[in-house]
Amino acid sequence: MNINCKESSVRSSELRDQELSGIRKLELWYHLIICRFCRIYNKQIKVLGRVSRLIGETSCGLTDNASAAAASHVKLSESARSRIKKNLEV
Repeated sequence: MNINCKESSVRSSELRDQELSGIRKLELWYHLIICRFCRIYNKQIKVLGRVSRLIGETSCGLTDNASAAAASHVKLSESARSRIKKNLEV
């Protein structure tokens, strides 16, 4: 039932894109309880997902309430935003 950190990172990434099956999700959850480093990684990819969605919404010109709500959770300087945007364009 215990998965390693490599498998945990794969499942954490998969979870952002799709729903995991019951046992795969349970194994991930258990691993995240016992592994501090994978919990940190999991939080980091959540933040990256939010930032990338925000940049996508901003570049598409969306300014509705959902975009404003997402923006209120992410505090980036203008220089950080432009660096991220530049790196995504490569």
